[in-house]
Amino acid sequence: MNGQTSEKRRTARWGRILLVAVVALLVAGTGMVLIPRDSGTPPAVSFSENARVTALEDALRLQESATMLADTAAPDAGKPSLGIAVTLLTTHAQALLDPDGPTSRATMSGRPATPAGTTAEHDSAAATDVSRASFVAGLAGSGWKRLDDAREADGGIARLLAAVGSAQVLQAEKLAAEWQLTLPEQARASETQALEATPLAASCPSASPTPEPTSATTDTAVAAVVRSQQEAIYVYQVALKRLDETKSAAAAKHLQIHEALLRQAEAVTSANCADAPTSEAGYRLPEQFTQDPAAFLGSVELASLPRFGDLVALSTDETRRWAIESLLAAARRSIVWGAPQPLLPGLMVDAGELPSLPKPTTTANTAPATNGG
Repeated sequence: MNGQTSEKRRTARWGRILLVAVVALLVAGTGMVLIPRDSGTPPAVSFSENARVTALEDALRLQESATMLADTAAPDAGKPSLGIAVTLLTTHAQALLDPDGPTSRATMSGRPATPAGTTAEHDSAAATDVSRASFVAGLAGSGWKRLDDAREADGGIARLLAAVGSAQVLQAEKLAAEWQLTLPEQARASETQALEATPLAASCPSASPTPEPTSATTDTAVAAVVRSQQEAIYVYQVALKRLDETKSAAAAKHLQIHEALLRQAEAVTSANCADAPTSEAGYRLPEQFTQDPAAFLGSVELASLPRFGDLVALSTDETRRWAIESLLAAARRSIVWGAPQPLLPGLMVDAGELPSLPKPTTTANTAPATNGG
């Protein structure tokens, strides 16, 4: 009786082993069929990633060009401005780095890129002029390219590209004015176009959900822009009575622009089927306004930059295009009032916390020496 039981257990155990072996063979065979071999084709790169890498490459190239020009410039020949440009472009390259990926499609070499038109005769005034013109044109072109790409990129990258592009365009304009150079014509909206509000057509449902007050949405971003324009209008109205004739003329022009921006922001709010924030009766102005109203107007313009930056990241299509143009225009207005040019307009970033650029790899420029001549 016990012998029969042992035989049955032994048969059942071998049966389970055989079953497991068959299943393993089936799984292995199926896996070999279903898992395709690596074709060696890299995955498609998204538009946003391609725009970021291209922006990084341009920033590195321009930084090297600015460094070379600064090294060869006389102390009284724009050297401080070139130093500022180097700092600006270094910050841009740091902000555009991908901490989880390669620095660039191109290999960073130890030799700086040579701007178009540069010759070896750096002491020649004509050669210097050509180098400056080429650098400024390249800086402006890079800035406008970043602004164009910001319209199509994903939210966070769009905001970064808009900040980089705005700063580069403004720096190119500053250098062109200082060096008496003419920038290439760009198809861009001028500030005078902001005087005409363009309401967006809305097709609102009978009942739309109300977002959480603390959530980041297009509605909350537009509401922040509306509030910033309401405050700017009040400050400009008060400042008009305290500025001299020349500054009052500029303030009156900017007041008209802010009134137009408010109308446009309210139109965007309606298009998103939301309610615009009600305006305040007044705002408490700090002692800084009393001491220097013009400088305070610059700080008001700077304060609006993160609001437009948020809207760039959280909007699409025409609303984003409007936010990008408004970001650049607000940064330009802040400079009119003597405010320092932000390294990344619209981004609240501490440049000291950005990752360091990797050290360039040195390349041998001469053949190695051989023994015996």
